[in-house]
Amino acid sequence: MKLGGFSVGCRFGAAMLAAGLLTPGAAAADTQTITDSRGQQIVVPKEVEKVAIFPLPIPEAMIAIDGGTQRLLAINPRAQAALMNGVIGQLFPEIAQIRTDLVAPNFIPNVEEILKAAPDLVVQWQARGDERVAPMENAGIKVATVSTESRETRRGYIAMLGKILGKEDRAQAFLDWEDKTAADIGAVLKEAGRPEPRIVFIDSMNGNEFVVFGRDEAYFSTTGLTNAATEAGFTEGSVKVGAEAILEWNPDIVLVNYYNDAIKPANILEHPVLAALDAVKKGRVYKTPAIDPATAAGGEIAYLWFAEIGYPDLFDANMRTVVADGFKLLYDKELTNAQIDSLMQMDWNGESAGYADAFGAAQ
Repeated sequence: MKLGGFSVGCRFGAAMLAAGLLTPGAAAADTQTITDSRGQQIVVPKEVEKVAIFPLPIPEAMIAIDGGTQRLLAINPRAQAALMNGVIGQLFPEIAQIRTDLVAPNFIPNVEEILKAAPDLVVQWQARGDERVAPMENAGIKVATVSTESRETRRGYIAMLGKILGKEDRAQAFLDWEDKTAADIGAVLKEAGRPEPRIVFIDSMNGNEFVVFGRDEAYFSTTGLTNAATEAGFTEGSVKVGAEAILEWNPDIVLVNYYNDAIKPANILEHPVLAALDAVKKGRVYKTPAIDPATAAGGEIAYLWFAEIGYPDLFDANMRTVVADGFKLLYDKELTNAQIDSLMQMDWNGESAGYADAFGAAQ
């Protein structure tokens, strides 16, 4: 509360300092400074107890780094629904009890409720900061932004979360894992010297209208895939295009985003216009695994999947073992065969070229 332009908190702190009950050094010892995706420095408690995370793919990274949900105060309602409908929700059923009323599905914060909940920190998208970030900062809420525009920014939020949570060594272990995975894939691709398969990554569809990923995502370039939408000049994360545009691009592979349960490979394989695509004729249409590729805390598993889809004759890792070992490292949980099937989208990818043989249980 402010009185006459001078906060009560400042007066109290000054009085404490004058009385010798609090020293600047003692106060600093209880805080730490983190740097977000804007390059902005935020002072937070050294012992953070409550974090609200509004971007969709970030909560599972925090769970992996922190070893559970104990400090995860609030998440996006869409994130909760996706997690509870998948394997992560089975492994951590307490996700159902995490608050979702601090942010709208479209990432607009509920400032009044956030103030009542009093998180130590809110993690929010950097994009569209005027409506997503500024209202919170104007109310005195501490906000650290994240971005997934590049591999570097994705790695940045893993390192930032590690510092926030006091788990820097664990976060670095995930980053080292990603480095090794990317280097191993790159070495194989360099030796092979193959032309890169061209892909279209579909996020959603409505009849003959599609939303596709427009920019060259790190998990495409790292695994030797060329985004046909980027070739066509798009640079945005998501862009709307018609079926005729995809037909003109004629990609080698069509990928369908795991985060959208309303679309499956069959919708593409049976589409009246896209049936003319080479990818459809050859059955190379795949639902991506239910493992977010846009994070260095688990994205390594997805990297290997992309590489195997693009170059099935060059990569022969047992992906079921990779998934099981990866989830043990990430979450200290043992997976059942049914859970691995779910993560690998075996039900939806059953009719896709080579999928059952490459990723099924009978390997």
